[in-house]
Order: sequence, then structure tokens, then C-alpha cells
Amino acid sequence: MAPPTNSVVRGIFGGLLLGAMGAALIFLDASWNNSHRDCSFPDTEQCNFELSTAAEVARMQALAAIGFALVSGGLYLVWRRR
Repeated sequence: MAPPTNSVVRGIFGGLLLGAMGAALIFLDASWNNSHRDCSFPDTEQCNFELSTAAEVARMQALAAIGFALVSGGLYLVWRRR
């Protein structure tokens, strides 16, 4: 049987891994939804502003999803190595 501290550390890494992967999936879904937004009044200045803002927010959410996925992958490598 493994020492209790080793099991706790493995549990912490596992929880962080699942949390980071869940955050990556949530950000990916939010990015997809923001990149496919519709306007109520097409070809107006307000619509163009809303679409450009949604596109920038979608880009930032996609980058956050990539970052969380990379953190999750690193935690997985640390978790499997122990």
C-alpha cells in the first residue's frame, strides 16, 4: 500500500487534471457559440460592432481552452510519472 501522502498528492493532481480538462471543454464550447453569433439587425453599425466583439471574445476563449488543455496534459504527464 502506498503512503497516505503519496495518495493525497496523486488525488490532488488528478483533481487538477480533471478540472483543467473540464475548463478547456467549457471554454471551447463558449468559443464555438461566440464565433457563430447572429445579429438582429444585419448590416448596421451595431451589428458589425457586436460581431467583431464576439469574434475577439471567441478568439480569447479559444486561446484559454488551448492553455487549459496544455496544463491538463502536463498534469497528466506528472500524474502518470509518479
